[in-house]
Amino acid sequence: MDAETCREVILETISASIEHFCSENRVGSIWREPIVGFADAGSPMFPQLRVIAYRDHLMPSDVLPDARIVISYFLPFDRDVGRTNVDGVEPSETWVRAYEITNRMAVGINQSVVNAVERMGFKARIPENIGQIGTYSIWSQRHVARIAGLGSFGLNNMLISESGCCGRYFSVVTDLDIEPDTPFEGERCLFRRTGRCGICMQRCVGSALRKDGFDRDGCNRICSGNEEKLGQSVCGKCVVGLPCSYRAP
Repeated sequence: MDAETCREVILETISASIEHFCSENRVGSIWREPIVGFADAGSPMFPQLRVIAYRDHLMPSDVLPDARIVISYFLPFDRDVGRTNVDGVEPSETWVRAYEITNRMAVGINQSVVNAVERMGFKARIPENIGQIGTYSIWSQRHVARIAGLGSFGLNNMLISESGCCGRYFSVVTDLDIEPDTPFEGERCLFRRTGRCGICMQRCVGSALRKDGFDRDGCNRICSGNEEKLGQSVCGKCVVGLPCSYRAP
């Protein structure tokens, strides 16, 4: 099977899983069309994550010893979800719900992707126990998506895909024998490209976004506070109301 045929199978699997989840839970879809990329598990960019992301960041081989391809997928939120989170300091009820339901749905999607890969005659594993160590992730979904060619990082520290940065990334490690995608080499952040945006800095309620870097602890304080009050470690103010929220500008 070639990479494009495999991509079609995975996309169909994800879409069918979303439809099943919505039907089973009697909820309407709050996502646009998913995007899929294939990262080379042997890419030198993975070891670099132990420098730029977290010193003990997992490698694909830690998840699946003979890993070859990491399937990364993006579930872009519907524009109506993002619009509810534009105003105010705290995340909207709709945003919190979207975050929670997407994470819950992704459990089923991941397993459906594993099943689809196994039907092709290959192995697949879902990265597990990949939560936070302090303010760091031991498996950064956004960085994995970057290696899979899905986009480039914005000033808001989010990955800007062709469908923007408003949504959630997930991944599955496999030994698929296909050609990987090339990491995206362009620049989608308007501020970094032209110096004429920076709206995400203005929207950050914790002043964690600056021209010269990202205050991880400041961001974490906001999200942790929201978790105490709202039950989810979320904010999302820096990914809505932007030129890159729903598309690559």
